[in-house]
Amino acid sequence: MDTVHIIGVPMDLGAENPDVRLGPDAYRKHDIAGKLAKAGLHVIDQNNVVVKPRTDVPVGSPKMRRAEEVIRVCEDTAKLTEAATRAGEGAVVLGGDHSICLGAVSGASVGLDGRLGLIYFDAHGDMNTDETTPTGNIHGMQLASLMGFGAPELAHVHGKQVKIRPENLLHIGGSDFDDSELDLIKRENLQAFTLFDLLTKGMGALIPLIDDLAARVDHLWVSLDLDAIDVQYAPGAGMQNAKGLLYREIATLAEYIGQTQKVVGVDVVEYNPLQDQEHGKTAELAIELIAAFFNKRHNWYAQYLEQNKL
Repeated sequence: MDTVHIIGVPMDLGAENPDVRLGPDAYRKHDIAGKLAKAGLHVIDQNNVVVKPRTDVPVGSPKMRRAEEVIRVCEDTAKLTEAATRAGEGAVVLGGDHSICLGAVSGASVGLDGRLGLIYFDAHGDMNTDETTPTGNIHGMQLASLMGFGAPELAHVHGKQVKIRPENLLHIGGSDFDDSELDLIKRENLQAFTLFDLLTKGMGALIPLIDDLAARVDHLWVSLDLDAIDVQYAPGAGMQNAKGLLYREIATLAEYIGQTQKVVGVDVVEYNPLQDQEHGKTAELAIELIAAFFNKRHNWYAQYLEQNKL
């Protein structure tokens, strides 16, 4: 995959952290297009999907807060990722809160006729539904929706078909699941390799799961919530995580996934640049990981640390 479309989705409506809407433009200030081009990708910047200001969007149902506008934005996002994947090109979708993944992955799945697997990095499950959600925030529901569970309004974004078959999901790095999410994982036999699994079983137990998924699907999408990464490397994560993946772990996994040469899209979400106090430390890491997922290697993060004496 040598051509990728950058799609900004400055949406904060699926969560309660309004500053994540600043993410897409912050990545551009860090020259994401130029850096990905230096890594060997041909980059087409599609600019930002239009999102209404938070003050103009009614909350609506407490079980699915701001759902009407979230769904509209996801539909617009899906059209762009569908077009990119149908053309045999890749997509880099920059959030925004994690609800944007619903549109990004739905579009790619439709564009690739459902032949898509999903590798999902997140400290949280994101597998609640409108019936189990403790908050009503859609950024905790989109993964369940992609697999066809929960409210039809969400599950049917960009078509009524299931976007990710449950057996084609690999969730990595979870450390904070709700009971209802654990029930869904058990009931549907979903593949979730938690932080506890990583610490007790090691990377050697995770690699075969990646291999198995890559062997069973034609294409892979990677969804990266920055809260899966330890706060010392990702202080700009909207929900900072003091027990997340270390740099050596996330960088190794990104490189390994990239070597499958099956990644067609990446969404990177929940970036709050106002928390990224160390000269854009989190943004630089995210850009490096995006390149690695597309099997392009570059050591921006090491250079950044050296330049800033961190």
